Amino acid sequence: MKLWYSTTSPFVRKVMAVLKYHKLDEQIELLRVTSAFDPNSPHNQDNPLGRIPALQLDNGEWLFGSLLISEYLDSIGHSKCLFPQGEQRWQVLQAHSLVDGILENTIPMLAERMLRPQEEWWKTRHEQLNERNCRSFIELEKYLTKFGEQLNIGTISAVCLIDWWVFRQTQIGLDLNKFSPNLVTWAARMNQHYDFLAETKPR
Repeated sequence: MKLWYSTTSPFVRKVMAVLKYHKLDEQIELLRVTSAFDPNSPHNQDNPLGRIPALQLDNGEWLFGSLLISEYLDSIGHSKCLFPQGEQRWQVLQAHSLVDGILENTIPMLAERMLRPQEEWWKTRHEQLNERNCRSFIELEKYLTKFGEQLNIGTISAVCLIDWWVFRQTQIGLDLNKFSPNLVTWAARMNQHYDFLAETKPR
């Protein structure tokens, strides 16, 4: 199998964390993307969506999206399942969806801030998205109290979001250390407790 990845994407990190948690490194060839926006990058030619992460199976078929890829890797791994069944499944996926929503709010805004001059930013939209993100971070902190330092796809996704936000907060314009220090502290504990999370931090 082949996995297109980068070292900064929180979506990719989620997949890499699941891969390393299940010790599937030897089964998957890693193909690093250094510029997601470069039309000449191989990932934009081999991979029909041109988005990462993308996993190409041994039969040539593609799996797209971090949640689908993570669940597939979880299904072939041998460690404890990261996608619980029963009532807790919906709590875990609820947390995961909240995390993904924050990222989906923020990444287009970040791309605009990084690639366009400031006078071309859609500032009123940015303000609206930041207000939504602030409300969502408050909600996320409530969700995570249910799990503590438990490991599942929801908590892994939350660590990936928080670390990525701190990594990019200068460009985003919201200091999570000040706005939600409890989340930053929780993520630091998770990184300390689980080696595969510390190993995959954005850089």
